[in-house]
Amino acid sequence: MTVIRQILYASNTDRDVADSILADILAESRKNNAGSNITGVLLYIDGGFMQVLEGENLAVADTYARICRDRRHWNTTLLLDRQAARAFGEWSMGFNRPSGVGEESGMFALTRNAIDGKLKPEAPLEIMTLLRTFYRINAGGPH
Repeated sequence: MTVIRQILYASNTDRDVADSILADILAESRKNNAGSNITGVLLYIDGGFMQVLEGENLAVADTYARICRDRRHWNTTLLLDRQAARAFGEWSMGFNRPSGVGEESGMFALTRNAIDGKLKPEAPLEIMTLLRTFYRINAGGPH
């Protein structure tokens, strides 16, 4: 099991951010992350982002610093910063918005099967709990 840096942060953006802006953020994130061997997931709901980034220490630090400078984000708060096993495997950036944008934009549906089936088995319990809770509260899933 390879240990990498894993961070979790939350930030705010416009409450009614346009789908085209979310698509731009996602495309830019996937491009940058693939080039830096960063994986993770980005969640958006009602003007708030929550994101997990994981990869080599310097690459994660540079990516987080770039996000903190991005005018589309504010009140960026680091919630978790640790060494851990990679939880998101091959995802250059999974994305979910519980309503609105669909898979045709390259965004996945956050379902119990997606959470259980796409995360690596050794994913940290906190990350699994976060995604399951986000799904249950915002996507109307079962407990």
